[in-house]
Amino acid sequence: MKRLIYNGNVKFVLHWSDEMKNLLEELRKDRLISQEELANALSVSRQTIISLEKGKYNPSILLAFKISAYFGLSIEEIFIIEEEDLK
Repeated sequence: MKRLIYNGNVKFVLHWSDEMKNLLEELRKDRLISQEELANALSVSRQTIISLEKGKYNPSILLAFKISAYFGLSIEEIFIIEEEDLK
């Protein structure tokens, strides 16, 4: 995916993959939490949890912070951004 960002007269092009890797499924299973329980705790649908775990959905920053707080980990410990995604 590409996004053009304008900063005054300068145009930046950011590239990143459509799928963000994360450790959500592993964290949930390690704590014996069902997808439904996690969805309820985060006020999202179970389908959202499924999509997040499969890497088919990138969370909003607010949801990423909620997930981070729920597991007591930083966002960077849960969501993995590859170096090439930032180029």
